[in-house]
This record gives sequence, structure tokens and C-alpha cells, in this order.
Amino acid sequence: MSVAKCLGVDRLDAPNMQEVRAEWPRWQDVEPALDVVNDIGALPRWMRHATPAERDGVLAALRRLADRDPRAYVALAWLLVPGASLVAGRLRRLTDAIDEVVAGQLWIQICDHDPADDTYVATTILRLVERESLAELGLGELAKRRDPAWASSVLIERYDETIPAEKPDAEEPQVQLLDLLRRALDSGALSDQDRGLLLDLALAANLADAPLRRGRAGLTTPSVVQLVSEDHALAARTIRRHAADALDRLREVARRDGLAM
Repeated sequence: MSVAKCLGVDRLDAPNMQEVRAEWPRWQDVEPALDVVNDIGALPRWMRHATPAERDGVLAALRRLADRDPRAYVALAWLLVPGASLVAGRLRRLTDAIDEVVAGQLWIQICDHDPADDTYVATTILRLVERESLAELGLGELAKRRDPAWASSVLIERYDETIPAEKPDAEEPQVQLLDLLRRALDSGALSDQDRGLLLDLALAANLADAPLRRGRAGLTTPSVVQLVSEDHALAARTIRRHAADALDRLREVARRDGLAM
């Protein structure tokens, strides 16, 4: 199974995709932003070479159309399946049914996306797909906030979350980061809220492909901060300040403990 197969968009000749293909010329008359290719089959190639604003224009137009013609949801899912498949790949170790989980969340987030929100459309949807997929599996800060029993639980022991010793090189940066975060939490240098904020920023930066050379390795670039601020109900300036303070404290822990950062 794959995310595309779960949604029935793995083939252009599939029945639902044939309907979308047939509707494409009519949709172009309704939404001028779609007048970029004659056949929707050529749209993925066009999207790869388009500017972010042009891609957002197409995705937002399809989302507006979907309110009147639900078949446009299928077109949106088809276009976002490559990104959703990357999300599923990152989470595959968590469950054998990850394709089904991600496919379901992709459909939900496409349907829930505000038609008036026409910026960072793919990034916003895919970030929520990953976050909600983790929550559905009972993992991450969002799951913790939604589960009263988990939220009220008391941590009495910390377990070693590093990878097995026989594979020290494959995940060494991740192991080092886990160790650093654990030390920072244990010492009180970081709070659970700090950790959640940094993880949300890292996820948004990854999905947005933020440049590492800007904004604290991409974590505090304007587009990333804006995405995260919406979830945390804080101003972008406040998010950036909290993140910078947390990263400074994390660097101090790394320096104190002789860890590279």
C-alpha cells in the first residue's frame, strides 16, 4: 500500500482521476490561476518549475473550487501526495499502517484548509498532516495536550531513547541531539514547552525546506515562525524571541557538557 493508493490517485487512468482530467478545462474557465497547462497530467512538472507564489495560486484555486466541486479535492490530494509520502517515510518506523494514517490526515487537512489562505498552502497542509498523524498515534506534544491522562502523568524514570549500539554511525547526529535535549530537560535549562516549540519549528523548517544559513539554521526564518505562531497563538516576534532564548540555553548546556553544537 502507498499514500497514493490509499487515496486512489496512484494512476492517471483511475476512474476518479479521469473525472478530474475531464473537468480540468471547465475549472480553468472558473479559476484563471489554473490556466497554466492544457492537461492536468502535465501539472506536476509545471509545479516543479513554478515559483512558490505560482504554486500557491494553483493549490488555492483548487481548494476554492472544491467547495463547489468536491472532485477538486482529488486533484489537490494528487498534487500533495509526493510531500505526504515523504511524511509517511519519516514516520514509517512507528506503525505498519502509516500510509493509511497519513492518507487519512492528508484528506482531512485538505478539506479543513481555509480556502482564503493562499500562502504556503502545501507547507501548511503537510505540516499539519505530520503533526496530526503523530497525534493520532499518541505521539508528540499535540497528543500530550489532547490526552488529559497523559498530560497529568508524572515522569518517574527516563529511558534511553538512543538507537541500538550496533548502528552508531547511521543516526549519530540524531543520537547526539536526543542526548543534548535530555540533558537540557534534566538540568532544567529547557522546559517541556521550550522543547515543544523547538520541535514544532524544526518540523515546519523541514517541510518548508528553510535555508540552513538563515535564522538559526532555518528555525527562526520568517515563514517558519509565522507557520508555528498560528498553532501557538503567539506573535511571530514572541515565537522568535522564545526560540532564540531556548537555543542559547541549549548551546550553553552543550558547551558546559563538552558536546558539539
